Amino acid sequence: MKNILNRIFTILAASTMLMTASCSKVNPADEAEQLLEVNASNLHGKWALTSVNNAPIPDGAYFHIDFNRSGEKFQSWNAMNSIPSSYDYSEGTFKLYPDPELGVYIRGIDNAGEEWGECYVIKELTRNSMVWVGVNDPSFIQTFERIQK
Repeated sequence: MKNILNRIFTILAASTMLMTASCSKVNPADEAEQLLEVNASNLHGKWALTSVNNAPIPDGAYFHIDFNRSGEKFQSWNAMNSIPSSYDYSEGTFKLYPDPELGVYIRGIDNAGEEWGECYVIKELTRNSMVWVGVNDPSFIQTFERIQK
C-alpha cells in the first residue's frame, strides 16, 4: 500500500510540475510588449518615427534611425521637409545617460560635430516600440516603431 501511495504522489508531483511549466509560457505577442531595459543592445536596429505629440507623421514624410550598439553609432534618414523626394542623411554617435529622476536619456552628435537639438528620455521601450520625451520640453513626445528586417 505504501508503494502505491508513493507512486501516486510521484505522478501528482510530476503532473503539477508539467502544468506549471506549460502555464508559465509567455505568449509571443505579450513578450513583444514587455518593457525592456534601456541600453544600447535593446536599441540596436532600425526604427521609424510614427507620431509626434500623438499626431501621425504626414504621408510621404519619414524619419528613420538605425542604432548600432557597437561603438554606439547611429545613421538617420529624414524626409520631414516639404520638398518631395528629398531627404537628409546623418550619422554619428549616441550616448545613453541614466538619471535617477528622469530615467535613461539619449543624446547624439553627428559626424559634423552638431549635437541633436534635444535630449530625449526613452520610455516604454519594448521589442517593437519606444517613446521619446524631450528633456527640455516634456510636451515634445515622439513614438517609434521597430522596422522589421
